[in-house]
Amino acid sequence: MAITSARTIVHLQEKGHFEQDNERITDKYTLADKLPAQLKELSLRPRSISKPSYTLRKLTTNDKESVIDFLRRFFFRDEPLNLTINLLETPESRCMELEEYAASTLQDGVSVAVVDDQGKLAGVVINGVVTREEVDYTDKSEDCSHPKFKRILKLLGHLDREARIWDKLPVNCNKVMEVRIASTHPDWRGRGLMRVLCEESERIAREIGAGAMRMDTTSAFSAAAAERLKYKSVYSILYEDIPYAPHPDPPHVEARVYIKQI
Repeated sequence: MAITSARTIVHLQEKGHFEQDNERITDKYTLADKLPAQLKELSLRPRSISKPSYTLRKLTTNDKESVIDFLRRFFFRDEPLNLTINLLETPESRCMELEEYAASTLQDGVSVAVVDDQGKLAGVVINGVVTREEVDYTDKSEDCSHPKFKRILKLLGHLDREARIWDKLPVNCNKVMEVRIASTHPDWRGRGLMRVLCEESERIAREIGAGAMRMDTTSAFSAAAAERLKYKSVYSILYEDIPYAPHPDPPHVEARVYIKQI
């Protein structure tokens, strides 16, 4: 599933007239020249902008309702696969199969969230734990009664079977943590929360004895995020080569499986 959204970085420093004008005014006298001294006399300091505070914590099954509400507002509707097949047809639509899938690994106790100073979720990463002994490549989509979500499950099953991550990991690696869903509140994007959440996920993975992390990416945004976090692509396929899969618009042209040994 998708990990994050692209953001545009604007470089504001330009050369030319701005530099020339700046040079011309450097010798001019302004009232601002005396401001620090005046503040000192008044025992005042220039006001600094405080950074928003947040708390990092694990998620449990008790958080299911708030997590699903968060994902419904900030992830489900905009995720490229969901959007392409119009999985949620109206603002009030719900896909219970998707919600159950999203919350199914909360019971593993390895998912994490960032909570703001008002106790509200600012970002979540839903993780799951898999072991070598539990490998099962059967098509789970056959049990799904929702025709649209079934297409997504079938795609995820294809990635699992074809990537065969256990063949690419050391034989002594018997446990892997999967980053299954990641999302941040729009007001918090661009502040590094996703990196904080993923680094905490890696710390928890080491704590429980996992030898690697896994991330399946279904959009260009999530693939870029995986690479920034130093994950290695071990399998990829173009959507146009999978007839039954949703076919998002560019730049979301392929699905990938990434792993990172820890």
